[in-house]
Amino acid sequence: MFENIIGHSKEKELLTNALNDNNISHAYLFSGKSGIGKATFAKEFAKLILKVENLNSCPDYKYISKKADKKDILVEQIREDLIDDVYISPINGDKKVYIIDDADLLNTASQNSLLKTLEEPPKYVIIILISSNTNKFLPTILSRVNEIVFEGIKKEELKEYISNRYAIKLSDDLLDFINGSIGMAINIIDNNFISEFDKIKKLYDNLVKKDTIVCFKESEEIDFNLDYMLDYLEYILYKNEKFYTIKYIENSKNRLKMNGNYDIIIDNMILRIIDNI
Repeated sequence: MFENIIGHSKEKELLTNALNDNNISHAYLFSGKSGIGKATFAKEFAKLILKVENLNSCPDYKYISKKADKKDILVEQIREDLIDDVYISPINGDKKVYIIDDADLLNTASQNSLLKTLEEPPKYVIIILISSNTNKFLPTILSRVNEIVFEGIKKEELKEYISNRYAIKLSDDLLDFINGSIGMAINIIDNNFISEFDKIKKLYDNLVKKDTIVCFKESEEIDFNLDYMLDYLEYILYKNEKFYTIKYIENSKNRLKMNGNYDIIIDNMILRIIDNI
């Protein structure tokens, strides 16, 4: 079971035993940081519960996530996609599975509307909440779900997966920065960002040398608005115990979010780091 899942051996064992013992909880909370494969794991679990290979064609499965034009998962969506549907008996088998992704985006009204279903679900219903921030849930929700905490994928497992799938190797610095997030790794590789991380590492080397002119030239070749670029520079500084410089990265992030002048922000960041590295 779970042959398509990388890592997460403890979670595999726990849920395999639940399936074999026919002791599946009516509600789960898959928690852990973003990008470590919680949603993929939940879908594989749903396939095993429903005994199907293709969830998209299974009428007893529903995947619920925030709509693109909304800030939260609203009560109307929960009522329509879940609450009004749970009392319709399964069509193909004896179970129905509902996955709510980014469930921490359920607002208070949505959580309260879901509460009765979690308290008294039909015997054939399994609800899986996926979250990277359990602090957003009402205590009443948390008390009615079986929480399974997912950790990042081990470095060696991630390295092997990347080598097998992409036939490439990532540096140890980059693997440590990714910190077990398979989603981040795939995003970096699929968007051809690896060379950009190499530029960040080269920039750091010249920041340490306090070579201002070279640093300015190198920074011009880096798009710090790309995902992870400033975070990676911050990580490299932190790893090398340049703690005092980190505040200049954070300040730059905030100023860029406020649509400040990009060139001025980056040049000022470079100067501040060189002065204090």
